[in-house]
Amino acid sequence: MAIYKLSRRKLLIVGGTLALTSIAKGSVDLENVVGNNEERLAKYRWAMFIDTEKCKDCAEPYISRGEKPPCVVACDREYNVPDFPDDELRDPQWLKIIKLKSEIGDEIVYLPLMCQHCEHPACAEVCLSKATFKRPDGLVLIDYHRCIGCRYCIIACPFGARSFNWYPPLHGLPEGKPINLKTQLRGHGVVEKCTFCMERVDEEIERAEKEGRKPNPIPACVEACNREGNGALIFGDLFNPESELYKAVTKYHWVKLRAELGTNPSVYYKL
Repeated sequence: MAIYKLSRRKLLIVGGTLALTSIAKGSVDLENVVGNNEERLAKYRWAMFIDTEKCKDCAEPYISRGEKPPCVVACDREYNVPDFPDDELRDPQWLKIIKLKSEIGDEIVYLPLMCQHCEHPACAEVCLSKATFKRPDGLVLIDYHRCIGCRYCIIACPFGARSFNWYPPLHGLPEGKPINLKTQLRGHGVVEKCTFCMERVDEEIERAEKEGRKPNPIPACVEACNREGNGALIFGDLFNPESELYKAVTKYHWVKLRAELGTNPSVYYKL
């Protein structure tokens, strides 16, 4: 686990790739959340809220022992993400916890990092085969069948949230552990990343609409976080004022990563 230096105000670039900017609080301005008519017509807009102080309380003991926190383990199991601890350059990480160290003093911040599901995803802009696309509900996804493995998207992503799959799908998975067949198996030679657990999102939307209620999908990482009694991760619909996500975004101060680039990430960090 790499340790980077971070200023006490937590507003310097992290590792040359991340910056914490755009502190905000108050009501969500939906005119700025979505950028075109198609998205305004969408029923939902999914986002993540992360309390980094709570995350630290949970993640620190695991990381100090060289173990993955429960949220990372759950993500790996949900999407059959392999583990190559001796090959960091080829080790796919859909969710990783970055440990940040202050330049002054002993302040430590733990920053969960996954695909930010941007409103204006740079990865989709450079995708030659249009394999990367954004759904009307804000999820940025990859069609493995269209991906040609050019890796332009990896270069374009400002958050380092994408991985290239160098090995066959089952290589690196633990022996004797069950494979989750509810999620799409990765292909060889394609790019992969966090999907906000789109299968869970779609199943919950279908179930909720049949029952005449607002959907409340719970991604695997959030489920694991709640199981630990931590509550550092909140997922929900920005268009639903009754959702815990909306309440958190409108109650607390938060930042977005590299907001100066104009991609408008869908992940909010409470520092």
